Amino acid sequence: MPKIVDKEKMREGILEAFLNTLLKYGFHNSSMTKIAQEAGIAKGTLYLYFDSKESLISTMTKQHFSKVKERLVATKYFDSLDELLNHIENSLLISKEDTEFIPIFFEAFGASFSSPKFIDKYRDFFNEIGEFYAKNLQLLMDSGSIEKSINPVALGRVLVSMLDGIVLHKGFFSMEKDAYEEMVKESVGLFRRGLIL
Repeated sequence: MPKIVDKEKMREGILEAFLNTLLKYGFHNSSMTKIAQEAGIAKGTLYLYFDSKESLISTMTKQHFSKVKERLVATKYFDSLDELLNHIENSLLISKEDTEFIPIFFEAFGASFSSPKFIDKYRDFFNEIGEFYAKNLQLLMDSGSIEKSINPVALGRVLVSMLDGIVLHKGFFSMEKDAYEEMVKESVGLFRRGLIL
């Protein structure tokens, strides 16, 4: 009787092995052979799921950015500034896996940053997040909950840029957990002081 394989579990195992391989060797020094060895599977089995290292990094990147968007864009708008800022603060407390992925992403796609197609793709991603924050800030302004002199569209984009910068800082500089959480708290506090009536 043939062995029944949980294909989704196998894909996840391969992606985990891929991340471990990247952490050991870097993107450019990783190979399908090393990835298969890390996953404990035959190289031919690996090719049944992913046809190249590039398809692996593409899948991993899509998963990463999907998780980022889920964290940053809530399913509803917030009724108070405190709720919005608490959401932002919690969104910035990223996992070890997400932190480890940041330098790998830049190593794998560094040359692509000059490609208009690549830039457009990620601009759209950050625009969507910025629009969520802009709309929420507008709603809070309309309800009289925050300062009315702000430009919600510009400030929504500032929030996205700030969030991106803080997360990149953690990924590149391997900050201690306490130091990172203090930086997040101070950043959110800065917005609170600037927006509160």
